Amino acid sequence: MYAFEIYSFVKKLQKKFRTKDPFEIAEACNINIRYRDFNELKGMYTVIQRCPYIFLNNSLDEYMEKVVLFHELGHHFLHRHQVVSAFKEHGLYDMGSKLEIEANIFAANFIISDEDVMDNISYGYTSEQAARALCVPHEMLLIKLNDMNSRGCKLNIPFIPKSDFLA
Repeated sequence: MYAFEIYSFVKKLQKKFRTKDPFEIAEACNINIRYRDFNELKGMYTVIQRCPYIFLNNSLDEYMEKVVLFHELGHHFLHRHQVVSAFKEHGLYDMGSKLEIEANIFAANFIISDEDVMDNISYGYTSEQAARALCVPHEMLLIKLNDMNSRGCKLNIPFIPKSDFLA
């Protein structure tokens, strides 16, 4: 799926669910959320007996929990069948994959609006300052800026983050 298609899809979902709360969206989609003691993993999406589950690391703060939950919702909406197959066949999560990149773009577009980005630019914030103001990881804001550029904006991006920043 192309970045513009993900952006458009997110807009449709925002209209449909009328919320930016990932927990409300997960509940509306009958997605089970469970917390686990993961060493390094922040979250995981899978389907067990046709029931979707999102597992979250119980050590996440509220801001990172929201980011990870939206990322996992991205897998639910964009890759449900592919992700299930990947878990069953490979058992390992390829953090450099197209699926991870798309889930990150999905999360960035759900969490950060274009208007929020433009407001922070008008304040003269650096990308680091804007990320702190928006309570998102710097990498998530950079993904949003890159996505906006792919849709025709001409924003200065200090670097393109790796897709595995949530690993």
